[in-house]
Amino acid sequence: MSVPVRRGRRATARDVARLANRSVATVSLIVNGKSTGRVNPETEERVWEAVRLLDYRVNSTASALARGIPNTVAMVCPDPTNPFFALVLDGVMSGLGEDLMLNLATPNGGEDYSPLTVERVMAGDIAGLILASPGKMLLGDLVPTCPIIVLDADGQHSDFVTINLDIASAARDLAAHLVSLGHRRVAYFGLERDKETLLHRRDELRSGLVARGADLVVPDIMVKRLSVEVAHDAVVTKWDLLTTADVTAVVCGDDLLAYGFIAAANERNISMPGDISIASFNNLAYSAIMSPSLTSVDLSAREVGVRAISALRCLLENKKVPASTMVPSRLVVRESTGAVRSQPLGLNEG
Repeated sequence: MSVPVRRGRRATARDVARLANRSVATVSLIVNGKSTGRVNPETEERVWEAVRLLDYRVNSTASALARGIPNTVAMVCPDPTNPFFALVLDGVMSGLGEDLMLNLATPNGGEDYSPLTVERVMAGDIAGLILASPGKMLLGDLVPTCPIIVLDADGQHSDFVTINLDIASAARDLAAHLVSLGHRRVAYFGLERDKETLLHRRDELRSGLVARGADLVVPDIMVKRLSVEVAHDAVVTKWDLLTTADVTAVVCGDDLLAYGFIAAANERNISMPGDISIASFNNLAYSAIMSPSLTSVDLSAREVGVRAISALRCLLENKKVPASTMVPSRLVVRESTGAVRSQPLGLNEG
């Protein structure tokens, strides 16, 4: 065969047909595994030789559509502007390859999604679905119409393959770290949501503190929306509560909340960690360059996404059903946590 010169483009089925001197329809039958009993061996040999010479690769997207097989997977997540979910999404996209496309679905006008959002997504022509951090009540009534992978929903509905975060060990490591620095009176600053993962962070932290002779000593500071500005305003409102309770450390459920706390403390010339220590969950990239740099639990968000698309591929390719897994978390200690001073200064000084 004389190989035609192709200038900077990928070979097509038409190129293969031209080189093999056969029709495009015949090439399609052979490369898609439908030639048995319909194409003679000599023709098959000529076509496969042309495929090899041209380094032809089947356009999986076009092939799937032609066969009526969905090649799109969907991901539903609460808030793609949240850096945590952006990292999860990056991990998912890294495993799509050339044969899968991704549809991202997010709620309208809010940071969480409802069963209706999921139902609308499943009504589409999708091959599989990834649900990130669903609410506690969402999975109970969910009737799947395609393979589903659930992310960050520890303790919820073992009927689904789940990829969870190892919150417990990291939260207890954080508790041990604070107690080792002399902290006994700790406050928790969290996001008010019906989500197991958020409750888990707070509960595991408290268990670790109590086991070491410390505790969460004031009512939790809670906000309804995850943003630095909202967090800042909430801390300003609750500052006197922290002061009168002689709180020496604050743990935030998310780094964005911690950024708001640090901004409010800086306005009052509060020294961190001299006057108060602060720690958090997520270990976003900006946390390493904050002033002070933020002690935070790294939740390995991108790895969660990588494992999710890998598990979904197993289901789509009819391989062995993947086991639910736990992604390790780790505590990253930085400048924002330090030893308790022997004489508390009071948080409202300055």
